[in-house]
Amino acid sequence: MTHDRKSGARRAAMALVAAALSGALAPGRVLAQAAPESLDYQDPRSGGFVDALTTGATVGTMLRLSNFSRTKPNDSGPSAEATGLGGWLFGETGEWRNLLSFGGALAYVAKVHGPEGHGGNFILKDPDQEGYATVGVAFARLRFDTHAITAGRISPQYAWNLDNIYRFYNRYDGAFIGRRDVRAMIPLSYQGVSVAGKVSDDTVRYYAGFVNQMKQVNDTHFKDLAEAAFLPGESDGMPYGGAQWKINDNMMLQGGYSRADNLLDMGWVDLDMVYRFDKNRYLRLDVQYIRESGIGDANLGDFSMNNKAAYLEARLVPWLIPYAAFGWNSDGDELRSPFSLGPSYLVQRIGENAKAGEKTWILGTTFDFSTLGLRGLAFDVSYGRRTDRHLKGDEGQPLADWEELATDLIYTLGKEFGWASGMRMRARWARVWESGNQSSGGTIQNISQQQSDVRFDLQWRVVF
Repeated sequence: MTHDRKSGARRAAMALVAAALSGALAPGRVLAQAAPESLDYQDPRSGGFVDALTTGATVGTMLRLSNFSRTKPNDSGPSAEATGLGGWLFGETGEWRNLLSFGGALAYVAKVHGPEGHGGNFILKDPDQEGYATVGVAFARLRFDTHAITAGRISPQYAWNLDNIYRFYNRYDGAFIGRRDVRAMIPLSYQGVSVAGKVSDDTVRYYAGFVNQMKQVNDTHFKDLAEAAFLPGESDGMPYGGAQWKINDNMMLQGGYSRADNLLDMGWVDLDMVYRFDKNRYLRLDVQYIRESGIGDANLGDFSMNNKAAYLEARLVPWLIPYAAFGWNSDGDELRSPFSLGPSYLVQRIGENAKAGEKTWILGTTFDFSTLGLRGLAFDVSYGRRTDRHLKGDEGQPLADWEELATDLIYTLGKEFGWASGMRMRARWARVWESGNQSSGGTIQNISQQQSDVRFDLQWRVVF
């Protein structure tokens, strides 16, 4: 196929996308948000509305294959287990008069393996362990230079990090609202409106918005925030906002605030600092403070808590990146993050958030084999321990100590693989041991139990 024929096919496809999205813009409908990097886009074209939207448009798919298997403690019940093949078909128009654009994504998952009674895996649809398809994202965006107002079905991501650090991905969503895209199938998405932008030569970024519904990763419907996050009661919506400031190349300050109606009031601040010996060798320290409380009808109870954490990372030789995280949680309640993985460094494969009173430490290292000639290959291993845990506000109701060993093997195909370049394969394994006194149903028992978690996923972004 010649270049002209490819260009014509793309323009025809995007004309259909633009027409469909334009038809959806009836009064009263809400649309969505693109990724922050799209704010850099500059449209040099002039001309008609359809021509502007179709020229320079993007159509593609994120293909994913994911297998997930997690046992119950001591195999006390059926495992959460499934394999799915899917991803999302996405399209984004060009900009009309450097101002208006549209986009969307159709999420789809086909069942490869999903035994009955083994739900709760967040790959296939519960409770029937079946595949599904749904419009997860559909947005309109107004851009003014480096600022954008977007509305609709959105899947926001606000993570931003210092340059030339290795473990930039360990911040996950970078806020208390985000994609929670860790099980390698479909991310969280929301219904709402937001504004985001860059100022001061892109040394400062900001974001704010309001969402009133959420689609869980393996659901086809947008629901009330409480229901979608499996929380009690109802919640009419959540305003949120945050800012990120790169003070210089080696220091970054950021924080945010979210207020989920009748559920959670959440705020956090974080300072990230790097001391560099040269371009590829450094020491890094990050300190963080998070606080949460119940609000409104207090569907999660009347509580107030805080979490203090520190993260260390070093790269003194190119192939070895050791790291450590330490956290101290107050007695008020556990740390909750129902609308993202949040900004915390204390997340592991199975143990995601600190319980009341918890003291946490995690030690690990990443081996970057790319520096040894094996391009695209990396291996990570970590061990964490969580102690002094108890139920909300009551040290007399203890929770067992938690130990977790986790590994990650990642291989990304390079440019030498031609059409397959960029394909990423990841294998993950983790095991948890719980031991000590555990309060349950008003009684305290001494327990000793373990569970394991095995995952494999493959992803490949293809632009047509």
